[in-house]
Amino acid sequence: MINGSLPKQQFIVWMAMHRRLATVDRLMKWGIQVEQGGVLCERDLTETHEHLFFECSYSNKLWESMLTWLGYHRRTQDWEEEVNWLIKNVNNRNPKRAILGVVFAAVMYNIGMERNNRRFQQCKKTVQDRAKDIAVQIHVTGQKELKWKPLLERLNNYPSCIYDSYMFVIE
Repeated sequence: MINGSLPKQQFIVWMAMHRRLATVDRLMKWGIQVEQGGVLCERDLTETHEHLFFECSYSNKLWESMLTWLGYHRRTQDWEEEVNWLIKNVNNRNPKRAILGVVFAAVMYNIGMERNNRRFQQCKKTVQDRAKDIAVQIHVTGQKELKWKPLLERLNNYPSCIYDSYMFVIE
């Protein structure tokens, strides 16, 4: 459980950790016919768990922009590497590391929401808009967490989604 994240976000993280999300490859195994291409990055690749998290340019860019916003300068790896890195770096006693866990849950949820909105409702939000939504949620959640307030004061801006010019250092 990720303290500070919303229950619906915790559920999506649990589903993703257990690879139970209804990605296109899983739907096809069940005999359900859907468009195979990745709707987030709009590439002609079958949507798999690995592609959705974080091979897809949309999800990769969203996660990297949120990490940069938090002060982590690193390149996003594949799903397994990101989960292992998070296990080592999320800690509910340290405000920055607690916020990292909440941001991860929010990113996972927003990737799922954006994917569903594009696939089933033909609605799109940019990475920048999703990042802003997450930042607002973190600030609202942080109002209940006294230990988060000093850090949130320094995060009093929106995440930047232009990451080509950043210099990445693996932490």
